[in-house]
Amino acid sequence: MKASIRYSRSAALVLAFLLSLMMMMPPNMAYAATKYTATGTETAAQLTAIIDGTTTDAAGNKYDVVEFPAGTYNYNMTAPIHIRRAVTIKADAGANVTLTGGDFRGYANSNTTFTGAGSFLLKNPNTYGIWSNDPSVKFNFDHTNFTIDGAPGFGFYALLGGNTTNIKGGTFVVKNCANTGNEGGIEVDGATFNVSDGAQMTIENNGNGTFGDLYMNGKMNVSGANTKVTINETRATARGYGMVIPTSGHLNIDGATFEINTTTAGRGLNAGNNAADTVNIENGGKLLIKANGGLANSGIRRAKVTLNDTSVLKVEGYKYALDGSVLVTKGKPHVTLNGTTEDNGSTPVFTGGTNGSIIMGGSVLEDYSDHVVDGALTATAGGSQVATQPVNTAGEALTRFDIRGLSNKTINIAADPDNAAHPAYTYSVGANHGGTAYVWAPAVNVKFWETKEAFDNNDAAKLIKTLTTIRGNNLKLVGATMPEAPTAPAGKVFSHWVNADTGEVFDVNTSLTKSVTNVYPVYKVPTVKKVVKVHKKGPKTGDAENIPFYAGMLAGTIVALGATLKLKRRA
Repeated sequence: MKASIRYSRSAALVLAFLLSLMMMMPPNMAYAATKYTATGTETAAQLTAIIDGTTTDAAGNKYDVVEFPAGTYNYNMTAPIHIRRAVTIKADAGANVTLTGGDFRGYANSNTTFTGAGSFLLKNPNTYGIWSNDPSVKFNFDHTNFTIDGAPGFGFYALLGGNTTNIKGGTFVVKNCANTGNEGGIEVDGATFNVSDGAQMTIENNGNGTFGDLYMNGKMNVSGANTKVTINETRATARGYGMVIPTSGHLNIDGATFEINTTTAGRGLNAGNNAADTVNIENGGKLLIKANGGLANSGIRRAKVTLNDTSVLKVEGYKYALDGSVLVTKGKPHVTLNGTTEDNGSTPVFTGGTNGSIIMGGSVLEDYSDHVVDGALTATAGGSQVATQPVNTAGEALTRFDIRGLSNKTINIAADPDNAAHPAYTYSVGANHGGTAYVWAPAVNVKFWETKEAFDNNDAAKLIKTLTTIRGNNLKLVGATMPEAPTAPAGKVFSHWVNADTGEVFDVNTSLTKSVTNVYPVYKVPTVKKVVKVHKKGPKTGDAENIPFYAGMLAGTIVALGATLKLKRRA
């Protein structure tokens, strides 16, 4: 019995020791990752088995990391690499890994990471460069350089719900894919596609245009000030596109640059929905779309594009910069729409749908039938370049004011005194366009009449001028100057302009809120100055002041001299 008790106590002590030892062990000691270092002598089949986990180390563990040291590696792949696990494939600095033929295919819950300062090239894959068929799949490109060149189908194909793709830093290139058939460069059918940390992504010369170089039916996030995505379309033909965003797709540009250049395509960015936020640009992000040739009918078709903060949108070289699309601006973005037919409209036959602009801030260069320059409403050369007059969020029609020298300012817009549904708000401007800010705001007018009688009688023949400014602001803000006063009646001169409703003095510094303010001149009798004759006196110098004294002395001397002479005669 005692031996049994002693045995139990010993076992307990051993168990306690083991438990305490396990608690003291670092978490990473629980499982040591295994690594395979490539030599370049592996066959394509051997490399495939190492990556997919078929080949294990001596302990039976699958290799977690497959590493390529500096050097050149060429493998002629004969079959896809099927990945159903987590694996990291690393190309060290100076390593150039080329896989000709074959491709990488990710399945449910797989997590594949390509990393390292070296480079990977998938040359002429058998079907697709990267492929997946489940939204749980993850592909990571972590500060490496990865190129897919010459795939017969999509270079990157995430079907059946897409996958999660993370491209951080480095370069990622998809080019010369889908030379035949109805495919393109990249297709993502759901989930998320993230590009960040200064990554440079280039998609070019892919497909016949139906799916574009980039077909995004998932959510694409491009972030970081140094991150850039560039699409260079060169063979989509007139019926093709640079990028396609179907109904469920979204593009979010956060501080990064997204550039689409088309050479043959009829459309730069072709979307399927202008009701939801198809494209969102924020924190100084840039979307630049340019046609360098081809049919170039629509820059952005059937999309809702929202700009926040100091973001930038520039569309140029297309007949319709925005076609059947809705532009929304907030904050102080910089927008340039330069369509050869319309800046924002809908093509007559193959319309993209409704169009319009909701502008709450920024310098927005798109042409309407008229605009205000130095306070004067001026017809736009060439006619209307926007089919629908822009509005604010309250639905008020807006007028474009071209204000020279205005930048990094906030304009306070007053509430509409005639409509409570039009509240006050602030309009911010950041960078302007070459020294001129294009501000869209509710307009108010000032009518200058020759006389009070002309105003009372609404005599249009005696209306001198009408000037326009932003509601709640003065004429000086928009660069307007007061007109010359009419010739004054006989015997009078011009005094000032007066507000016909209030009787108060009116000038360029007077704030205006009413839709129309009427002013007329007031005259006065000129002030005549009374002329006073001034008698001039000689200057009082020291000598002049003593003349009476000297004259008295002289007279006294003469008298004394005369008396002396008389006395001498008597004597």
